[in-house]
Amino acid sequence: MNIYNPLPDHHREEPIYTPAGGPPQTDRIPPAVYQAMGEQNIIAFIRAFYTRLGESSIADMFPKSEKNLMRAADKSADMFTFLFGGPHLYQQRHGQPMMRTRHIPFVINEQSRQEWLRCYRETLDEASEKYAMPAEHIDDVWQFVTEFSKWMVNAVG
Repeated sequence: MNIYNPLPDHHREEPIYTPAGGPPQTDRIPPAVYQAMGEQNIIAFIRAFYTRLGESSIADMFPKSEKNLMRAADKSADMFTFLFGGPHLYQQRHGQPMMRTRHIPFVINEQSRQEWLRCYRETLDEASEKYAMPAEHIDDVWQFVTEFSKWMVNAVG
């Protein structure tokens, strides 16, 4: 995978699975998360998360070099800045998110989703101490990513 070409180097042969019911309808993460963390702590949080992803069983879905992995993390941090109640940085810098469409080239089954969530949870567990995430909103963030990540699953098995 090339950071400038976000699609994997191989063609997808597996049929595309679509979760029933469409995108999850979840509550927004309270803007107090962005207000407490600020953009730099969100970037640091997502970089720590991506470091875990880069060492996980789904590492093959992410850039191999540290430099490109952190570039991908920063792009993701733009999205999480908005999700955490901040400005629309992702839209301003990269266009419409189209999250499911951007993930379709990668085979993401429930096992992959669980590994992604494991990495996120480990990072979230240290978020209050290391990244100034308000402890009272950690469950809100977890609920959001748990529900939204269901929509990224695009393969059975």
